Order: sequence, then structure tokens, then C-alpha cells
Amino acid sequence: MSETKFPALAFAKAIKKAEQLNMPKSILLYGDPKNGKTWLGASASEVEDLSPVLLIDVEGGASAIARDWKDVDVLAVDTHEQLDAAIEQLTTEEHGYKTVIIDTLGVAMDRAEKVFEAKPENIKNTFGKWGDLKEWANDAIRKMHHADFMAIFIAHAQDDKDATTGAVKTVPNLPGSMRSTLPAIPDIIGYMTSERTEDSVKRSIILQGSDRLVSGNRFGLPARMQDPSMKKIITTIKKLGEAKK
Repeated sequence: MSETKFPALAFAKAIKKAEQLNMPKSILLYGDPKNGKTWLGASASEVEDLSPVLLIDVEGGASAIARDWKDVDVLAVDTHEQLDAAIEQLTTEEHGYKTVIIDTLGVAMDRAEKVFEAKPENIKNTFGKWGDLKEWANDAIRKMHHADFMAIFIAHAQDDKDATTGAVKTVPNLPGSMRSTLPAIPDIIGYMTSERTEDSVKRSIILQGSDRLVSGNRFGLPARMQDPSMKKIITTIKKLGEAKK
């Protein structure tokens, strides 16, 4: 399908047909520890359109991918300043990475919170640190969402109880109101779960929201995918797109 050309417009070269956008720009994967979140994100390295992959190891869990995804580059960051500088460079400079993973988002935000808490103007102003944290987190995630690579954010899960109704919902483990605001940005929010037997581990990802879980996607993916990989997710998205042509 040919593109419509309006050469008089200064932004004409940036215009794309909607069908060219049938790929996730960012993904949020969350769940309990050791359920395969980091492994799933790193599996992007077997997809030509998503490789090479950079894993920004905030929590120290990169060993989970060492056996299966040896080609993934790993950048260990120990401070908020290091992570902030990495995000700035990745979103403003040429580098060649097609997928960038932050593992985990919760630990990154905990470190940022401590930095903002120590600011002189926030020492006696609790609301100030939360405002700074929310601004930084939203800016960082939106920068990565709109970058030239696919961003994958890894987070742990927590149960959030409604004080009024008593209903419990499993949500990404993020500070305060950001548990509800940040998941609105990624194109895919998946909850990772697994069933362990004596012989094997069967993993699955839940991709449709419910009263019990925060999840969902913009591509019509099935509610649950067994033995997920990024290759399976991207292949399914492409097949669904082709079926509608």
C-alpha cells in the first residue's frame, strides 16, 4: 500500500500508514518473582526485528537469562543517576538497540524516591518527593515508549485491597498512585504466572484485564498465552493484522 504524500508539510516524512504501527512500542510484564518475566523480555533477542537487545539490570537478576539468551547485552546500574543517564542517552543518541529492558521498574522507582526525598526542598515536604517521583517516572516511561526501540518494563506484583469494598486486585508493585497511572502507557500489560510440577514448569501470560488483574493489550491478543515468548507474541500480532486486511 503506497503512502499518501503531502510534500508541502514540514512533517510529511514522519507520517506513516496505521498498518505500519502494528507493533508494540512498550510492554509491561509483572508477576511474582521467578515466574519468567525477565526470561520472556530477553526472548526478544530471537526476533530479528527486535534484536539486538539491551537489558538494564537494576535489581541484579540478569543471571536468569544467562543460559538461554547469551546474545543479550547487560548494563548493570546501581544508582538512580546511572539509570537516568542511560535512559537519556538511549532516547536521544544513535545506538542500534531495537529492544531495551528495565528490570525491575519498582526497584528503579524506589531508588528515585530516595533521591527526591533527600532534596532540600522536600525534606519537610512529603508531597514534594511524590510529585517529583511521579514526574520523573512518567517522563522516563513516555520517553522510552516513543523511542525508536521497543521498551520492556519488568515489575513485581502486589495485592491491592480496596478500602471501601474489600476487593483485592493484583497490580504492578509500583509506588502510590503510579500503580494505576503508569500501566496506562504501555501497549501490552501482561501478568506472568506459572504452574510447577515435579518434572516441569508451565508458564503463561494473562493479556486481558479482569476484576482481579491489571492486564490488557491493544492488538486483540488472546486472554491467556501458554509458554509465551516474544517471538510468539509478535507472530500472533502480525497474523491478526494480516487477517484483517
